[in-house]
Amino acid sequence: MPARASLLLMILCVLGIPAIAQTIRGDVIDMDTKKPVSGVSIQNIYTLLDITTDEQGAFIIAANSGQLLEFKKTGYKTARVRVPQGYIPPYFRILIKKGISDIKPDMYVAHNNRYDYTEDSIRYHELYKTALDFPKLSGLGVVQSPFSALSKKNREIWQFQDDYTEFEKEKYVDKTFNEEVITKFTGLKGDSLHYFIRRYRPSYEQLKSMNDYALYNFIKASAQRYRMPNTPRNGN
Repeated sequence: MPARASLLLMILCVLGIPAIAQTIRGDVIDMDTKKPVSGVSIQNIYTLLDITTDEQGAFIIAANSGQLLEFKKTGYKTARVRVPQGYIPPYFRILIKKGISDIKPDMYVAHNNRYDYTEDSIRYHELYKTALDFPKLSGLGVVQSPFSALSKKNREIWQFQDDYTEFEKEKYVDKTFNEEVITKFTGLKGDSLHYFIRRYRPSYEQLKSMNDYALYNFIKASAQRYRMPNTPRNGN
């Protein structure tokens, strides 16, 4: 390998910059009017690549799976969308809502400290609508359309649908059993807080069955057990 090519490869590895990125295409739509929004600034948070939507609200940007795209325009709430792992939809439709941006790095909508996933789920379903609404074959459908059932692309889409369901559940737990709420009721911070979350993190089914009062009691009771002398833990 020529020395110049070797040096370039080494630099890419050190900086963690992907040599080849996916081309992400889509448009940005006003959530209320359903009309395209021009002049939206779109930045890949990982590579700092920055582009703007055209007059039809359309955009093309380079990004890899797992990278985060940020959509900003004056008068609208900032939206962040993570490029999914595995199957990537051929076209993204991003919905943005008018208002003052209040987004945080780990965005969640809170009401009495309980994550409200309704608006978030609607936005993400619109984003991945093509893949999520793709019909699934089973039973007789597989027999009648064996080539469609065996198609690699179709199998990737169906796997994405299954993964998305689990992603929604995990996100609900992460945003409800969150650091702010736990610190408020336990006083835990830093490594102790992170270890507590890993150790006592409830399942989606458990959390959905709890009202706010039951959730807070669960956190307090878990903190008492965590602080018992014989409980192995990191930090305080």
